[in-house]
Amino acid sequence: MVVTRFRRAARPALALSSPPLDHGVVQRAVDEGVLIMRLALTMATKNHIIVEALREDRSFDEEAVGGFVRRELRALALEQVGYANRMRIEMRSLTRPPRRSASKLEDARTQFSMLTQRRVTYSALSSELDRLTRDERFVADAVEAARAAAWDDLAGALTSHLDRVAAVLLDPNYAAERGERMRAVRYIDLPRLAR
Repeated sequence: MVVTRFRRAARPALALSSPPLDHGVVQRAVDEGVLIMRLALTMATKNHIIVEALREDRSFDEEAVGGFVRRELRALALEQVGYANRMRIEMRSLTRPPRRSASKLEDARTQFSMLTQRRVTYSALSSELDRLTRDERFVADAVEAARAAAWDDLAGALTSHLDRVAAVLLDPNYAAERGERMRAVRYIDLPRLAR
């Protein structure tokens, strides 16, 4: 005996479309995204310079820092590609055969349009960040901005430390208590260090 199974016919996917994209909106979003990424890039590069100088005892190397900037830009560009791919997945989920009312169908169209705008924006931002990895002027400016920020941080920390030391030296009890502190160093701290 042959058993025949009946398959339910698949409903066709929704044919959703977006209104034409506003390229001015996309360009403004990309410009703003580059500004935000530039701030994040400067912060990451500044931290890299400080760690290399203080922890690794390495001198500032403009070429090495430029390589770091390019790697960071590539990572940021790939992050945007991931966001664009996420929008594609979301868009596909909206085109699955629905059991929707007319109002839900209109909501799906609106959401599809919004996701399309985001996907295009993420893709354009990714392309721009990728282009910037090859822009020698942009990379040099990013290196210099990070170097200046690192120096400002280090100078601020040094100034703060010197201010604390100066405050101790200006303490009126410093001279009177110095002898006792030196005895503590001699009889307590140095023997502990010798162990």
